Amino acid sequence: MPDRRAETVSAWLQGHPHIDIVSRDGSSEYASAISKGAPQARQVSDRWHLVKNLAACVSVQLAQSLAQIRRAEQAKASAEENPRSSEQPPTRTRAIQQAQHARQAERRARYEQMMMLREQGLKSADIAAQVGMAERTIRGWLSRGDLPYSGPRRERARLIDPYKTYLLSRWHQGCRTGSQLERELRAKGYKGSGRAMYRYLATLEPSVSKRGSSGATRETTMQPNPRLALSAQQTTWLFFRKQDDLTKEEQESLRQLRQASLHIETAYRLVEKFLQMVRERTGEQLDGWLAFVEASHLKAFDSFVTGVQQDKEAVFAGLTLPWSNGPLEGNVNRLKLIKRSMYGRAEFDLLKLRVLHRSKKNQDRKDKKKNNQEQHLKKPKMMKNRTTSQHITTGISEVA
Repeated sequence: MPDRRAETVSAWLQGHPHIDIVSRDGSSEYASAISKGAPQARQVSDRWHLVKNLAACVSVQLAQSLAQIRRAEQAKASAEENPRSSEQPPTRTRAIQQAQHARQAERRARYEQMMMLREQGLKSADIAAQVGMAERTIRGWLSRGDLPYSGPRRERARLIDPYKTYLLSRWHQGCRTGSQLERELRAKGYKGSGRAMYRYLATLEPSVSKRGSSGATRETTMQPNPRLALSAQQTTWLFFRKQDDLTKEEQESLRQLRQASLHIETAYRLVEKFLQMVRERTGEQLDGWLAFVEASHLKAFDSFVTGVQQDKEAVFAGLTLPWSNGPLEGNVNRLKLIKRSMYGRAEFDLLKLRVLHRSKKNQDRKDKKKNNQEQHLKKPKMMKNRTTSQHITTGISEVA
């Protein structure tokens, strides 16, 4: 086909009325084109695309849940690090608070002066000259209708935050070498700068020096928390792999994550049940799975459930029938590889010849292999125990 438009697909299908099965992704345009061009064909939703769309929703849910876990762990670590900070704030904190109050009071006075000048009929340029601020800032403040930055600014999330608990535990275990700690963080996926890590380590030195040996001994029992080092994408990968393919460390991390959050446990069970339908072709369980999702109240799954319900017949066929886009995607991948290897050095004519020539070679190789197998089956070789290779092949097939 010359292009990927729905009209082109519909016209091509009309020219091939013998087509009975069409495997496709979740595109509504292609679904409409197939219904128009081949109404007699049964549409099958490709399983790989279904799993991919589900993984995108799971990644959103995990990002939300992991953020909640990290905030809770960081709050816990801060409370353990400074248990009396709320009762006896340090002098520096009081000074910072006084400076913040002073800046807010000054800002409030300027804002009230601007409002008074505007009520007198002055324009933004004249107000800026009176107050001593930029005209753009004056317009911004007046358009808000309220004093900006009236409250304390929220601290920005930093790349080092998920690893603070691990650094604190390693610090109390006696590891005080910055280069060693940085190597360990890099191995766990830390992408931030080494300077940020050293700034955090500098905050640990005063609190550690004030504690006695009993406190240090107590902290050495802390174990690093691998949950905080996993990103949403890495956790999603753990969800979609088979348990037998996971290492012991990955299985332990997955277990801790499932225990840490009810939403993560629910999401894992949803993924597990859906993958079971995909692998075992048990599409008759789809309605029960959709009811399970609705009862879970996980908003991240709403878009996936909506797509499944709108295309339910094709999804059911994909979870029941053996058809999929696998063979087609394999040929597309091969075509792209050939095309990119000759990019900028040839045109479509040579590309066509290379693709067809390669296909002919493969077909000849398959035919030759098939003939050899047929000849081999006609004359089975006798072995020492009076059995033949044909008997062994049959036994393996029965076990499989």
